[in-house]
Amino acid sequence: MSLDKVTEIIAKFAKCRAEDIKPESELAALGLTSLDTITVLFEFEEAFDIEIPNEVIPSIVTVRDILEKMSAI
Repeated sequence: MSLDKVTEIIAKFAKCRAEDIKPESELAALGLTSLDTITVLFEFEEAFDIEIPNEVIPSIVTVRDILEKMSAI
């Protein structure tokens, strides 16, 4: 999975451009609500054919968290 694909998916729901999304960006600061975050995670599951365990979802705060959690799956 690439940072470009991850930022592309986040940008569809965030209030910013993909170019503005960095690994240290917090999802809430990008304009994502908790419902948006769940929707984004569902998009990742579909795009990368993975299943993100429910117990890790509360620990996802930044783009880097997403990259790390998905890499561990």
